[in-house]
Amino acid sequence: MTQIYDLIQSIQGPQTSKKSDPLQGENKSEATQKSFGDTMSDFLNVVNSNSKEAGQQVSDVVQGKSDNLAQAMISMEESKMSFQLMLEIRTKLLESYQEISRMQV
Repeated sequence: MTQIYDLIQSIQGPQTSKKSDPLQGENKSEATQKSFGDTMSDFLNVVNSNSKEAGQQVSDVVQGKSDNLAQAMISMEESKMSFQLMLEIRTKLLESYQEISRMQV
């Protein structure tokens, strides 16, 4: 779940209270930022890995390899939440695209 928080932070950018000085170049921050496509790809990979990890933990509990049912349930809920977040992001992106396509030029 911390991977998702890290991706959200990378989308939002650094949270600093100082205003940027126009005399100081912002080339450093621009060089370290990833593109939106890369960020979304990373997010999808995290959601996929969360799902696989949760499935493996549940499988281990069912097969008797692990007795940690609580951790398996927590992993399932984290996987569910990350998938729901992914669906919400997809929905918002589609709505934004549709709104832009309805704009008159």
